Amino acid sequence: MLMEIYLSEEKAKKNNIDLNECYQKIDKYFKSRGVEIVSKGIYKGVKEDFDTFVIAQEQLPQTKWFLKVVDQWYISYFDDTPDSPEYREDALKTYYQVKEQVKNYVKKHRI
Repeated sequence: MLMEIYLSEEKAKKNNIDLNECYQKIDKYFKSRGVEIVSKGIYKGVKEDFDTFVIAQEQLPQTKWFLKVVDQWYISYFDDTPDSPEYREDALKTYYQVKEQVKNYVKKHRI
């Protein structure tokens, strides 16, 4: 299981956000749950870390800063290396697809 998070310096400057603080917050989350930090923005877990990765995938977009600075975001639930594209999912694309589906459902059903 692997999560790759690449934050944009350009977006950070535009939004007056400190990228180092962002990475520190993400690192703290994963480190406190025993997930290995492979390198800046890359987190490697095992099957037992599944919940940790799912929570991160749900919670990161809910922060005030993440969507303002994220450039690329990938997750692999079935393999542990970023060079396994058959299992690598674009988490940012998935987030926006789900958001659009919910928006359309709510609009259609006037919830």
